[in-house]
Amino acid sequence: METLTSTPPLTPDDVERAAKRDQKRYELIDGKLKEKEVGFVALFVATRIAERLNAKFYPQAGAAAVEAMIYCFKKRNHGRKPDVVYVSNQRFAVGEMPEGDLFVAPNLVVEVLSPSNTGIELEQKLDEYLEAGVEIVWIVNPESRTIRIYRQDGTTKLFRAIDTIEGESALPGFSLKVSEIFPLQRAATNS
Repeated sequence: METLTSTPPLTPDDVERAAKRDQKRYELIDGKLKEKEVGFVALFVATRIAERLNAKFYPQAGAAAVEAMIYCFKKRNHGRKPDVVYVSNQRFAVGEMPEGDLFVAPNLVVEVLSPSNTGIELEQKLDEYLEAGVEIVWIVNPESRTIRIYRQDGTTKLFRAIDTIEGESALPGFSLKVSEIFPLQRAATNS
């Protein structure tokens, strides 16, 4: 009689090794690797957001990074790689940035939509982030040029390209004109 052996769940170290070996981006979902596909536009938008956050907060108040792996969830072998994270200095374990992955809940998580995102996956991520203690989550849609903000208190607000985000308690004194993070729109040409 043949016995089935189950593969033990992967750890954060396994994710790091696999990413280096395969030259891919991975998340650790319930102990299993899940490839994260990110396109150029999503990375461009994420970088613009991180630049704006760092211009305002780094080094005095905190720091933002693109594609940082976070392990702040109830499940031990579960990690996400949001497009942008912002962490205030108070949340860093010893007041300094870690060399590797984050093991604290960021103040802000940003997910930039791309064609590979599903509604179910996005909803799962949103629930996980808020449950883990992330104060606010931005869902950025490059196609519609909008940002929808989800807050810990359950409120949400949609910001269009003409709007300015400001007055968020998790980002004191921060202001962002939404249109500034998206690629320039090219005028249609007549042929």
